[in-house]
Amino acid sequence: MPQMDADVLQTDPPTPVGIHISRGVRMRIPPSGLVIGETRAEITRVELQLDSCVHWLEIALEHLAAARSAHSAIAEAKQSGNDFSGLLDREFKSSVQAAVAAATFFEALYAATLDRVPKKQTSSILGNRRRRSRYARIAEQLRMSFGLRKHGTASLRRVLRHVYMFRDEAVHPSSTFGEPVLHPQLQVGVERRFAMFDYDNARELVRAALAFSKILPSRDMSEKPKAMQELATYLLEVCAPLYVVWEKTYGALLDEVPTATNDNV
Repeated sequence: MPQMDADVLQTDPPTPVGIHISRGVRMRIPPSGLVIGETRAEITRVELQLDSCVHWLEIALEHLAAARSAHSAIAEAKQSGNDFSGLLDREFKSSVQAAVAAATFFEALYAATLDRVPKKQTSSILGNRRRRSRYARIAEQLRMSFGLRKHGTASLRRVLRHVYMFRDEAVHPSSTFGEPVLHPQLQVGVERRFAMFDYDNARELVRAALAFSKILPSRDMSEKPKAMQELATYLLEVCAPLYVVWEKTYGALLDEVPTATNDNV
């Protein structure tokens, strides 16, 4: 039996040389990571955390662009009498991924707020999880974290209910038989999810996620914890280019521009 080099048998991961802090990553020094000696202090350990909210918005926009391309190609194929089955499959898959990414943005934002607000408030929300649907728990956490009022909370709940209906259809798919549904663009019968996950629906779901990435942090955050204020500032700064892309490509993002002093939100 050939002998193996000692380096090959080593199982400990290599020690990184330096640390790269990517966008959305926070770094902290745990209590055990700072060693204070007589002459100097030394950092021996750090911890990293990723807030992936913006990444999921970008993923949603990327797949929405692919769904839009397939949607346009379907219209051309239908007009010229060419086969559209492959294009329909592309639009469906891209729309599913855009829809799931839009919902995951809200999941990531929910997670980002959990350690930025007082634990007593989050524990009351988490303690009621058996009696609340997922979208309702997320809506309540975001309401509390960003200080939404009655009108804004109702709007958020309505949007999340719609977003999570699509998300659940995607991540918990049924395999039961059902009647065909008329495809809105092709005017032929299809399995209902091929009509449900199309470009038009995906566009509205992604728009909802992107819109609330602007509406929520635009609230007056002056009375919120510093960590929440920093998160709000980060969201508005990093998402600003995405708002520009949306306006140029798809039209208006918001029906009404949110302001930090709008008491109706």
